Amino acid sequence: MEANRHSPVAEFPPTSRVLFRSAHRCALALATTAILASFLLASCAPAKPTDPVSVVQAATDCLNEGDIDGYMGFLADDAVALVTGTRYEGSQAIRALLERDIALSGGVRSELANVRVDGNVVTSTVNIYEGGALVATYDNYVDVVVDGKIIFDGSEGDLVVECSSDPSQAFCPGD
Repeated sequence: MEANRHSPVAEFPPTSRVLFRSAHRCALALATTAILASFLLASCAPAKPTDPVSVVQAATDCLNEGDIDGYMGFLADDAVALVTGTRYEGSQAIRALLERDIALSGGVRSELANVRVDGNVVTSTVNIYEGGALVATYDNYVDVVVDGKIIFDGSEGDLVVECSSDPSQAFCPGD
């Protein structure tokens, strides 16, 4: 009996020992739940799309949210974009364009319509809305997707011109 009186556990009244054990069990249960929840949430996160139409839609969604970093995740490092007759080559040039345009555009949203896919080429009509009103429509807009990344972004006419001038470009159809 004398030894028990000097042990650290014996110093706590019986009620305190029960509360200590309960608090300890609750802390362990919370930690375990947090760990399990993090695994479950990570496994529920949607996988990055790889099919061409889903890649283009996801990239468009990122731009609509003003998420340039998210969009860049869908863009190849050596991508080419043609915008109003100007050629932007490489992801950094395209990023600079987007940062400038998104800062200037405030509230502009793109919507894809009449989406068609032929292999890795996605052709669509792009409707541009500002403040909920349709302000522009671009027919036959083309994105070429390889390995889940956009490598060309421009009009169908831009693609034809690009591939006529240099058919060796990665986004040009082979013979």
